[in-house]
Amino acid sequence: MHSHLLFKLSIPVGLAGLLAMAATIQNGAPTPEMQKRHAMMASEPHHILAMAYHTNMANFAKALETQSAKSNTLNLDFSRSAITEIRRSFDQMKQHHQEHMQAMSSNMNSPKDSMMKKMETHQSDLGTQLTSLENELQGAAPNAKKVATLAASIHMHLDAMSKMHMGQTSSKMKM
Repeated sequence: MHSHLLFKLSIPVGLAGLLAMAATIQNGAPTPEMQKRHAMMASEPHHILAMAYHTNMANFAKALETQSAKSNTLNLDFSRSAITEIRRSFDQMKQHHQEHMQAMSSNMNSPKDSMMKKMETHQSDLGTQLTSLENELQGAAPNAKKVATLAASIHMHLDAMSKMHMGQTSSKMKM
């Protein structure tokens, strides 16, 4: 009889534990397994390189935004050098992100989660913005205000990606 009572008590206790775990996951509190996975991902060499190229892009986008917002005319050498470096860093970031995903898939034996899919969407949108900026700078007389706006958009997009990577949400980002 005593084991029957224990069984009746264990079902509600087990259910309460599952509900508490579900509530923790829904509230965004990382589980120990999620923390371990994030630590593994963050220390993976391709991830580190992708993040370095991401930072490089953000620095050059901010520099281009700052310089082009200062006047109505652009320093074309500066602007074209900056966009060349942004494109090179973007291509390198994408390459290392893909290699990071392959390394993590083989290490963890798990499919891409929604964060990785969102990151790929961000990369695609970022590529489109970057192409628009490159096209503007290829003209004979690029519009400084348009260049500043596009560079600011790229910088904001990179900032939103950083926040997403750190587990924060960015509702201010415009796509």
